[in-house]
Amino acid sequence: MAEPVLHYIVDCREPGEHVYRVALEIGNLPAARHTLTLPSWTPGSYEIADFARHVFDLTIEADGHPLETYHLKKNQWGFDTHDIGSVVIRYKVWALELGVSTSHLDQSHAYFNGAQLFFLVDQYKEQPISVTIDAPPGWEVSTGLDRRDDDPYRFQANNYDILIDSPAEIGTHPIESFFVDGKPHQIAVWGHGNEDRHVLKADIQAIVEAQRDIFRTLPYQHYTFILHLSNRSTGGLEHLNSTTCGTRRFSYKSRKKYRRVLQLISHEFFHLWNVKRIHPDMLGPFDYNQEVYTHLLWAMEGFTDYFATLTLRHANLFTPKEYLDNLADNIKAYEKKPGRLVQSLAESSFDTWIKLYKPDADSPNRTISYYLKGDLVGMCLDLEIRQRTHNQFGLDEVLRRLYDRYAAHGIGFPESVYQETAEEVAGSSLQEFFQRYIEGTDPIPFEQFLGYAGLSIIRQYKNPDTDEEHAPENLDQTEPVAWLGIDAKTRDNGDLVVQHAYTDGPAVALLNPSDHLLALNGFQVSTLEQLKDRISQDFSIGDTVEVSLFRQGQLLTVTVPLTAAPPDVVRIIAQPEATPEQKTLYETWLNTHWDKANNE
Repeated sequence: MAEPVLHYIVDCREPGEHVYRVALEIGNLPAARHTLTLPSWTPGSYEIADFARHVFDLTIEADGHPLETYHLKKNQWGFDTHDIGSVVIRYKVWALELGVSTSHLDQSHAYFNGAQLFFLVDQYKEQPISVTIDAPPGWEVSTGLDRRDDDPYRFQANNYDILIDSPAEIGTHPIESFFVDGKPHQIAVWGHGNEDRHVLKADIQAIVEAQRDIFRTLPYQHYTFILHLSNRSTGGLEHLNSTTCGTRRFSYKSRKKYRRVLQLISHEFFHLWNVKRIHPDMLGPFDYNQEVYTHLLWAMEGFTDYFATLTLRHANLFTPKEYLDNLADNIKAYEKKPGRLVQSLAESSFDTWIKLYKPDADSPNRTISYYLKGDLVGMCLDLEIRQRTHNQFGLDEVLRRLYDRYAAHGIGFPESVYQETAEEVAGSSLQEFFQRYIEGTDPIPFEQFLGYAGLSIIRQYKNPDTDEEHAPENLDQTEPVAWLGIDAKTRDNGDLVVQHAYTDGPAVALLNPSDHLLALNGFQVSTLEQLKDRISQDFSIGDTVEVSLFRQGQLLTVTVPLTAAPPDVVRIIAQPEATPEQKTLYETWLNTHWDKANNE
């Protein structure tokens, strides 16, 4: 019996209504009870999104006759056919949620994430699927899907997994193109700000080439970068041969802001190897109906963060100093979080479905991000392997071997293989490293690992009496300053409210999240910076302060004893007494010369 033939038609010709009109035409569908299932989540975004909540007006007909439809589960519908024949399924999808894992349709463009639009029919995951896009006149399509018959609006996916892993940007967006290894790369930009598309194209091409050099191949026939420039950042989401990155429209200048844009793009592109192809066996093929658990997201996401920034350095898009300054900022952020001593990286990965995407006021005290700590552990493991192998191998060799042995054959690896492969590359056991810093919560001795590259760490405090513009070299001081132990934010209505009370701070049992702060020792405070300045400049460690606040509408004053703040300045510098071996490791690690250390 012939296999069913599946063809989707996505109609976005009425963009002002923010509704996709979708038709699924199925030929050769056998007589049986059939199911239509919409994913509850999308790969790369580890949270239940319940995309079915946006579906409405679903109807089904066979040979022109309507069929009864059964709503079986929140994301599943059923229908019966009695003869082999053709079925047409029509439904609508509300789409006005701008994000990398959602769908958006308005007068300016259409963007869709396949997991929100396309049903899985029965269990036909391996069936080829064709897609036609009906767009307004003059709109064109940018997507990772393969074109069918060179038609700009017809596409083909080899199976369902590829279909929902291929977002599409549809509109009048400008497109930049370049080739690497003879393979076309397209940059589709929706929205406008202070970007320079020619500079952006050159920088993205440099990213592609630098990461290609790690794996020595580009495992796709074409690649599409979709960039959304709007009034807010929406992050990034990786796909097999495309990515979507959402940035603030005016984040392409200054240099500091633009570096973050490049880090985002570099991170998502590196994912085409690390997670889309190199992954533990539970991360593909997926069950889109329920959570998928792994203890290795620190390697999939954190190590991707590490290589994203490292390859920017290798591509000369970051100076050595910019790279080390970024690393120092990450160390400072990590050491500020009490949760680093509570939750391990392995636990952070496993708990992502209930914690990472659903933070609360206590999250910094109880959790640690597998992005942040995973990035830092990736750096430490890289340097440890380089040290043990006399700089012959690094962490990149671990990824290459995993790629050659598993990803190149289209399969995932058992979780235990990651440590085993790292030990194979290092030529010795890494049990203590994994036990302490990945499975455990031991503080990371950054001085030890950076010392392999002839670097040391300085932790200091910002000096409020120094003019940063005229004396930048004297900004820091070694004496600790007083600290209240909270983070606060100013709401839109002007209220200054407590966000977090840190467990290692003096106010943890005295100030509550959502307390509306009013005054310090009887004088008004209205911003976090004002509060910090008052505490650090007018008080000393050991002093007590009276904090006036509203708590659930009640006026209170609490007395808080001030303690020493954690360092707010972390710098990484070259050691004058570095050995030739340390200098060589530094040079190969950062693709630079030792004599440029401590300079721009």
